Amino acid sequence: MLSLKLLQCFVTLVESKSFTKAAEKLNLTQPTISKNIQQLEHELKITLLFKSEQLRKRHIELTEIGERVYQQAKLLLQQQQNLIQDVRDFQALKTGTLKMGVPPLGGQLLTGALFAFHRQCPDVELSFLEVGSKGIEQALLHNELDAGVLLDPIDESVFYRIELCDYPLMVVLRADSNLAQRKNIALIELQNQSFLLFQENFSLNGRILTACQDQGFSPNIICRSSQWNLLADMVYQRMGVALLPKYYTDMLDQQRFAAVELIEPQIRWHLVMAWKKNRWLSPAVSAWLNVVRQHFSQIKRD
Repeated sequence: MLSLKLLQCFVTLVESKSFTKAAEKLNLTQPTISKNIQQLEHELKITLLFKSEQLRKRHIELTEIGERVYQQAKLLLQQQQNLIQDVRDFQALKTGTLKMGVPPLGGQLLTGALFAFHRQCPDVELSFLEVGSKGIEQALLHNELDAGVLLDPIDESVFYRIELCDYPLMVVLRADSNLAQRKNIALIELQNQSFLLFQENFSLNGRILTACQDQGFSPNIICRSSQWNLLADMVYQRMGVALLPKYYTDMLDQQRFAAVELIEPQIRWHLVMAWKKNRWLSPAVSAWLNVVRQHFSQIKRD
């Protein structure tokens, strides 16, 4: 394998057009420069420089193959510099990509952390997989994502975690509904209601269906959507009831809606930021996880 140091010596000699100047630039002696060129010629089994009177006067004249080697050597040395700079930029968070799984229902929760990360690492590209928690978990298992939001409980033998939030599910009703003044509603009391649920690939959707089955009924599902505000609008149009995390029901217009806590059983929207164990973390991913820790620990303190 050719030594890049020998190629650097050769390129510097050609561009300096002088053994003396090349020796000064490389902080080497002229005999060392000559020895390096001879070694390079020996390894390539070619003649790079004409051995003429001009050469003895320490002038440089390339052979035809010497010119071609010079051009290729410049490209190799530039690629080396590009590689070194790319690594430095990567380590300094001036480049790279953060691939993250974000469920449609949890995206708004991450807005503050994402803004903080972008301010800290403006040159890192953000790439999102926007599917339900089930799809995110599979992508994490197949090393297709760096990190992702999952619904707890998770398999802690496979994933590390950072706590994001833990909210109860609320029954969303019109403000003029007969149940609107209740402090809580048992799931079984909703068995004759029409349900507005999430898409089937949402883990939370599966939790609701399992809870209904445990109570001895199958819900009458008339619509599925990944948009929580659309579900609320359909509630207002008297199409049925929706079960939403308190995080979102706190944003509803209290003049139009009522949100009553669901009990028996209580179902929680407990999200974590997860990443796979035994997987190397890039500087960008490590920076993101640090931002998440700081952001959500601050929210809990507030």
